[in-house]
Amino acid sequence: MEAVAKALHPDSKEKRYKSESIISISREYLVQVLEQPFDSKSRKMSDLLKTFEGLDITKYANIVSQKLRINQDIYFYDNEHKNYFRGQQVMYQQEDQNEVIKIIDILVVESIWEGNKISHAFAIANKQALTVLKFCPHCNSKTFDPKDKNYSRDYEKHIIKGENNEGKIVKKVKLDYIQKPLVPHIMQHKTYQYLLANGRQHEFKPTQYFITYDLETVPKIVNKKFDKSSYQMHELFPLSVASTIRNKQGIKKIFFSYQNGDDFIVQWLNQLFMEAEQVNADNQYITEACTIDETIPYSMDVPIVGFNSSS
Repeated sequence: MEAVAKALHPDSKEKRYKSESIISISREYLVQVLEQPFDSKSRKMSDLLKTFEGLDITKYANIVSQKLRINQDIYFYDNEHKNYFRGQQVMYQQEDQNEVIKIIDILVVESIWEGNKISHAFAIANKQALTVLKFCPHCNSKTFDPKDKNYSRDYEKHIIKGENNEGKIVKKVKLDYIQKPLVPHIMQHKTYQYLLANGRQHEFKPTQYFITYDLETVPKIVNKKFDKSSYQMHELFPLSVASTIRNKQGIKKIFFSYQNGDDFIVQWLNQLFMEAEQVNADNQYITEACTIDETIPYSMDVPIVGFNSSS
């Protein structure tokens, strides 16, 4: 909490904070975060601090943001590549979008003491000096390497391209020069096109059979680029996948994960294509003689609906 207190109360020309003042403020924040019923200067607080081992950042980072109404950019040190990187962003869930939320930068350094891993938090006064990168003043996310030969071009292009609206990047919607009717059920559906052209649109029926999928992923930290331009970011990797197939025979479910092998996605796709052939056949128009109506073209893709594919 001292790091948070220091970040929220940095020294300036007008005022400098003594270490005792920062400790006093951090005690107030700690009472607020832990929702203690006593005052930060009470004896109960002193007794609590005698056995207090600190806050677990993985558990309390979000609580601190919500209680203190702040956004946090948390940085770590990569021992392998010898550089600092932003590994976590914790945002305050604000209700008023016009409310200005302060952003603080925190550095977390891990060390081993008596066989146990402990974390130390520090307030970052200048993140650009720490990371040797230039941050976009608008989105506060995009970074540029000043030593890169295209630094000036890329930085200016990003700043000019993003119009600043009270600290937010505004993305423009590009409209077509010619107005086009929005009728995807006609423009993209060969069966409906045929039936409409022949005055038989009353014979059109909605798609009855389909396939759904649920792809579960897990985030991992991966290294991007090399040398001084290297950085780390989170990427999603597949963990498991499940599908539900609905055809004339009924409902069927399939599931693949790493327990089926590293190529479980390939196994799932092979099974999916076989099931899709049956679903496509079941969606064909059938005549009264129970045969496929060859006069009505049906070459639609098998509809596959995904759920939670980015979680």
